[in-house]
Amino acid sequence: MRISAGLGAALALAFSGAVGAGALEFAGEGAGIPQPPYPPAAAIAAARSYLEHRAGESAFAVLDSTGRLGGLHLSERFETASVIKVMFLTAYLQRLAARNRSLTGAEEAILYPMIHESNNADASAVLGQIGESAVLRLAREAGMEDYVPGVGWWAYSQTSAADQARLLMALPRLIPPRFYAYARGLLTGIEPSQSWGFPPVARPRWQVLFKTGALPEEGLFNEVARLERPPVTFTVAVLTDGEPSMAYGEETIAGVAERLLGQAP
Repeated sequence: MRISAGLGAALALAFSGAVGAGALEFAGEGAGIPQPPYPPAAAIAAARSYLEHRAGESAFAVLDSTGRLGGLHLSERFETASVIKVMFLTAYLQRLAARNRSLTGAEEAILYPMIHESNNADASAVLGQIGESAVLRLAREAGMEDYVPGVGWWAYSQTSAADQARLLMALPRLIPPRFYAYARGLLTGIEPSQSWGFPPVARPRWQVLFKTGALPEEGLFNEVARLERPPVTFTVAVLTDGEPSMAYGEETIAGVAERLLGQAP
């Protein structure tokens, strides 16, 4: 196959290290022009400035469409609340694949409400079956560096925004292929009361795989998301603590979404 001079130059530049390998996400029509990173650096800076002026403590991380990590307080630990349920779902599906088993109706009856309506009793049942060792193994497979199991309750597990962005980007690799469509269906079809933050801002332009989590008594509101709009995919995690109210916490995360998504790719 012959390579045009322009494309050859772009590839040479990439493999010389001047352009990251992840940056070679070419636009349609075979133009041979690398897509710029999305979200753009200016959007990430705007989100960072916005969070710095919000009440409470907060962090966010973006793994952009070229694989670059940016944000604010990337490695600071926060309690996970219900965003850890993405890890529970993934570890459970890994366990089924390792045993060469399909999902049963009884298993779907606990996985679906755990994600769709964020049912805590079902999350506890799932963790009871897979064990904390499976969650720790998944954290290692995802390249997570800051995960710490919770003491007393799984919702008190600790995580960082960077770790969650890495996890969401790695989902196609971590979830067994036979279950990936099922997991996508759960993570894109969460009920409206749990769909604050990124989904209302991003839809319908973007496909959003996400999970929210909250400990309202602590003012803690979290969201992790994988956003897809071919040929662009990026992931984001926003973690907060000490927010004055749930409405304020939801507004904080929506504000980050608005700044990151303000410019179409």
